[in-house]
Amino acid sequence: MSPRDRILDTYGLFAREYGGPIAVGGLIALMRELGIDAQAVRSSASRMKRSGLLVPERVDGKAGYALSADGREILEAGDQRIFGNGARRNDASWLLVLFSIPETERRKRYLIRSRLARLGFAPGPAASWIAPASLLAEARTMLKRSELDDYVSFFEGEFRADANSEHIAASAWDLDLINKLYGEYLTAQRPISESWVASPGGDRDAFVAHMNNISAWRPLPYADPGLPRSVTPPDWLAEQAREVFMRLHRQLRPGAHRFYLETLDAAARR
Repeated sequence: MSPRDRILDTYGLFAREYGGPIAVGGLIALMRELGIDAQAVRSSASRMKRSGLLVPERVDGKAGYALSADGREILEAGDQRIFGNGARRNDASWLLVLFSIPETERRKRYLIRSRLARLGFAPGPAASWIAPASLLAEARTMLKRSELDDYVSFFEGEFRADANSEHIAASAWDLDLINKLYGEYLTAQRPISESWVASPGGDRDAFVAHMNNISAWRPLPYADPGLPRSVTPPDWLAEQAREVFMRLHRQLRPGAHRFYLETLDAAARR
């Protein structure tokens, strides 16, 4: 994972809960545990400030950063996807997206496609884009933030006619690849959860494993945007993987938070 992603995860998993900024020294101390050196932390934080994710804020007289309003909004949107419980996987309704872009603004066509793809949409029939209907609010918010919402129309419903939704989903998403990614996640993270039950590690180990767990899981809810059970194969591993993710999250969180607070406190005393 890039230093930027690790820093953003730190704000998302820890800093938001305590409602304040992180001093640069504390951020460096935390990132050191993940193998990221001080220069990379400073450079990444500076770029995140320029991009509007962080804002400078002093902590006990020392330089630091807090989340910007945009950064907080992005993390909150990510929470819904990453920690959502997949409750709508029995919902067979779909979202169909159409957009019309004047030739003079054709670059926006690429922007809309790239942003929809980032949310897990896939190209559908007749130049449309499709996704489970549960993504409607997230897609609207993202397109409005990008000032692209005026070009887009959303339709929600069920597939009819000769083609069934299972066939369309298998054509639009690489189901074998997505299931392979779930399997790789389980292979890497399930043993950690099982070993933590038998012999919990220390707070530092919990922090590192907690950060690694979120990094390993984050791409999966975007690769699989909540595809309903009716269109996925019988051996679909989504629910097993989500169960392991949430169990490991609960196991690691207390120790990880203790380590976070202790590390910031130690850095502040230097």
